[in-house]
Amino acid sequence: MERDLLSLLAAATAAAALAAFPLAADAQGDQKPTHAEEVQHWAEVGIDNQLKGLKTSLRLTADQEKNWDAFASAVKDGQMARVLALQKEQSGALSPMALNVAKAERLQQSQANLQKIIDAATPLYTSLDKAQKHKFITQGRMLVPERGQFAKAMRHAGTAAKGD
Repeated sequence: MERDLLSLLAAATAAAALAAFPLAADAQGDQKPTHAEEVQHWAEVGIDNQLKGLKTSLRLTADQEKNWDAFASAVKDGQMARVLALQKEQSGALSPMALNVAKAERLQQSQANLQKIIDAATPLYTSLDKAQKHKFITQGRMLVPERGQFAKAMRHAGTAAKGD
């Protein structure tokens, strides 16, 4: 049953994404988007759908909703920075040494972006009830490559809030 629902959700997400993509291409005129632009578009669509799903499942109150936009924005910014960094690495235009430098920069930026996401998520997380916190950690960690670090930081934020 759960697998059927997941399949249905995946199909609906794909249909929504396919429906949205021609509009983006039409906005550019007759010019076809580059592969890099398509990858960026699909990354945006994917992260937007994941965020919408998380927000829907959390059923935020009006007070909790106030902290959502900062979290969503941090996740989107981090995701797009990662996509751009990976595209740079995979371009084939870098020497082996430049590729190593680009990877090191991506990893460094990834940690900085994770910290921004954690900072933005903490006020939202601390406002959630126990069931919402569980959903936020299990679903929210899928939004960042550093899943374990994100989950650990949210659990720490929850225990720190109890001690305040």
